[in-house]
Amino acid sequence: MLKFNKINSKLFLFVGIIVFLYFSAAEKINAFPNFDYDGIADFGVFRPSSRTWYTHSTESRYSSGLQWGLTTDVLTPADYDGDSLTDVAVWRPENGVWYVYRSRDKKLFAIKWGTTSFNQFGSIPDVPVPADYDGDGQADIAVWRPENGVWYVLQSSNGYNPAFAGYFQWGKLGDIPVEADYDGDRRADFAVFRSTENRWHIRQSSNNQSYSVVFGQAGSDLLVPADYTGDGKADLAFYRNGTWHIRNSQNNQVEIQQFGLRDDKPVPADYDGDRKTDIAVYRNGIWYILDSSTKRFRAFNYGLANDIPLVSAHVKPSIVPIP
Repeated sequence: MLKFNKINSKLFLFVGIIVFLYFSAAEKINAFPNFDYDGIADFGVFRPSSRTWYTHSTESRYSSGLQWGLTTDVLTPADYDGDSLTDVAVWRPENGVWYVYRSRDKKLFAIKWGTTSFNQFGSIPDVPVPADYDGDGQADIAVWRPENGVWYVLQSSNGYNPAFAGYFQWGKLGDIPVEADYDGDRRADFAVFRSTENRWHIRQSSNNQSYSVVFGQAGSDLLVPADYTGDGKADLAFYRNGTWHIRNSQNNQVEIQQFGLRDDKPVPADYDGDRKTDIAVYRNGIWYILDSSTKRFRAFNYGLANDIPLVSAHVKPSIVPIP
């Protein structure tokens, strides 16, 4: 009898650890940006006029500001040091350098990765696409090059060492990168939206297989893939003039929800901590949120009209100019 109890205790502990790791991973997927440890997305904006990042912790109710970057930088906030907190970061097109302010030790990390190509028609800068491509819980430094459709990845598991960089061709000029974990293996997949076809092209990291889906309308939509169902897989989604269109990864059915106005900025994230991405918009400094757990509507005032919500770093246009 004692032996049976001991075995079950060990089994219970083992299962508990697995469940904890699963939920922790799920929280990392959905809770963005995250400046505390409560597993709920926090509010954050970048103010171009002062080049300042303002963040608000939902756990401590404390707000802070940090001047970081230039107005011409591309915002690239993500967890680069593996402490489960979002790091303030930018990519500078002028010199191809990433500047990361690590939350773990409050130190600067800078590395050159990416470039801007020039031709007779103009310049074509790389597109920064930081995400966890190697599944170690840290964001990898990566760019997608429109000129040749190649993904250049500095893996965090290799210490961001350029000598061990990964290169993969997926996409072509005119595509929009929409990297996310579409197959649920805790690794970001290479993916692009092709505006000439209104089609998503996705290469799954779990089995190296690819598939494509026609979904959305180039020029009219903002691409907002995320895990809205809580199954650990990113759902294809877009925001069009106040209406959300979400393709459920569990049954491939399209769900439509009206929430927002034409000029609102979509800011989807897990604001209620149920491991599902919530539908939300940002309008003149106010966050309007539809909680997925209760379907409750709420609003939170944080920011000014011209501020850039940090969540928008994950929102992509559905069409881009081609020089």
